[in-house]
Amino acid sequence: MFLILPLCAAYSVFLLCFWPRGIMHLSTAWEVSMLCGFSALFFLLVLFALTGRPLPEPFFDGRFFLTLHRWLAWLFVGLVALHAGVVMWVDPQTLYDLWPSGAPGMQFGAAAALLAVVTPCLALQRVRRGLYATAAMFRRSHAMLAMAVLGASVFHVVATRVHVALWWQVWLCVGIAMVACMLPVGERWLLARVPTRRDGRRRRLHTAYLARGLVGVMLCVAASETVVFVLWRH
Repeated sequence: MFLILPLCAAYSVFLLCFWPRGIMHLSTAWEVSMLCGFSALFFLLVLFALTGRPLPEPFFDGRFFLTLHRWLAWLFVGLVALHAGVVMWVDPQTLYDLWPSGAPGMQFGAAAALLAVVTPCLALQRVRRGLYATAAMFRRSHAMLAMAVLGASVFHVVATRVHVALWWQVWLCVGIAMVACMLPVGERWLLARVPTRRDGRRRRLHTAYLARGLVGVMLCVAASETVVFVLWRH
């Protein structure tokens, strides 16, 4: 509950800012694809806030936060795949934009989708141990790939001008992305100054299953909230 309520509020503000009233006039499948893309961008931003490091609240062990980060990443990948798949199904001519002579915004979107699949695959335990000699090398590589995904995604959203077209929306989107890139560094600095114990009690152990349930609840709440938002906008 501590994480669900802020995320739902943030998702509501996200939709209100980047989905103006009166712009949804295309087919239902197209709108579903666009909403999947915006939801994917939202969960990508959430991944920069929930990096897998144990937070002061909830007072759970590290496995909870690692599992939460991992499942949120796969939720993000699924939304990206659904966004791209529905777009190509509704408008197959979109594939022409991927050629060198195509629109740069679509090419950056394709690059972001490719990196979005590669990045979590490189984080799998067997792949990570085979490719990276130390954990520090993995963290730096993972952070650079994540920032590349976010940068390409923001450029795709801003350059295509499908929904983010107003000047304040563009700068807000860029500003949020810049803040998200700085969040892991600020989080590391803050957590280094927070005590690992609280009133003599330790973190609650064996909470990984709660993270999987939390991601499922977040998906259901986000889907329900999106349906209500679409009905209200129409």
